Amino acid sequence: MVRYILQMFDGRVLGKDLTWTSYAKNNPLFNTKHHDIALNKLIELNAKDIDLRAKVTACDVDPKGNIIIVDNSSNAA
Repeated sequence: MVRYILQMFDGRVLGKDLTWTSYAKNNPLFNTKHHDIALNKLIELNAKDIDLRAKVTACDVDPKGNIIIVDNSSNAA
C-alpha cells in the first residue's frame, strides 16, 4: 500500500500537528492514500510560506501500518 507524505528538502517531514519534524517511528506523520490530497495540503502550506521547499513523497507501509521513508538524499546523480 502506498501513502503520500510531505517532505522538506532537508529530510524533515510534516507531522499530524502540521509542524515540520525529523522522522521518528513514534511520531505520527501527516499522510494520505491520495496524491491529490497531499498536493492540496502542500499548496495550502505554500500559500502561507512562499519560501517553502517541500515535495509530495510516496512511501510504502509495513504490515503494522508504519510508514517506511526511503532516504534518497545520499544518491549521487
